[in-house]
Amino acid sequence: MQIRLYLLCFNEEIMLPKTVEHYKRYIPNCKITIYDNESTDNSVNIARSLGCSIVSWNSKNELNDLMNRDIKNKCWKDVDDGWIIVADMDEWLCVSEQDLIEEYNQGTTILTVKGFNMIGDSTRVDLNDIDVHGLTGGIYCIGESKRLCFLREKIKEINYSCGAHRCNPTGEIVYSEKIYINKHMVYLGLDFWINKNKVRFVRATSMQKIGLAVHYSDNDEILNKKYIQRTNPKHIINIISCTNEYLHSLPEMN
Repeated sequence: MQIRLYLLCFNEEIMLPKTVEHYKRYIPNCKITIYDNESTDNSVNIARSLGCSIVSWNSKNELNDLMNRDIKNKCWKDVDDGWIIVADMDEWLCVSEQDLIEEYNQGTTILTVKGFNMIGDSTRVDLNDIDVHGLTGGIYCIGESKRLCFLREKIKEINYSCGAHRCNPTGEIVYSEKIYINKHMVYLGLDFWINKNKVRFVRATSMQKIGLAVHYSDNDEILNKKYIQRTNPKHIINIISCTNEYLHSLPEMN
């Protein structure tokens, strides 16, 4: 059974090797394609060294949510069959090859996913002082409960919205009874998160003018306050302990 992973990338030399390691650990035979937005760091060289295919695309050095959406809706169209995973570099879908074989045999065509913002305690922008793969604490995030994985031969269109927070798939739609976790690798450390926000804020000017990418900022005070609010310990749960019944009880995007 073919499994293909498509990852969007811009200057992800920190997360890229960690993300590829995550997917190869659980889906060792997946074919990985990096849609690179003309990165200026070492992302492309790292991706090639890890055996990934590279597709370069140009957005005039801007963060363009509309182009991102279109890529996610079309990047898999030249494939006839098999499982498709489409994700951002900080989205780690927790699914194995065996899971996908079983879902296929059960007639599933789209995985049901619930997302968690993962919490770390790194004090470095490069995250080299923590084991990101060992993180287990997260906060439920309805916006990260995305339809990241679907069966190509059964799904004609996925019709993601901007950010892929919603979709309107067409074809034979059968959602999995089992819920899979999307680990959104975002709040891994204050310095890492602030740096990520500032880089994206600078590139998102055009999008902000049309009401997109407005959650980014370059203001240290605002970012510090948001980080504290969004990593409140009382909301953190151990995702390893989440039962399927519990995951089903969590709200879904309307």
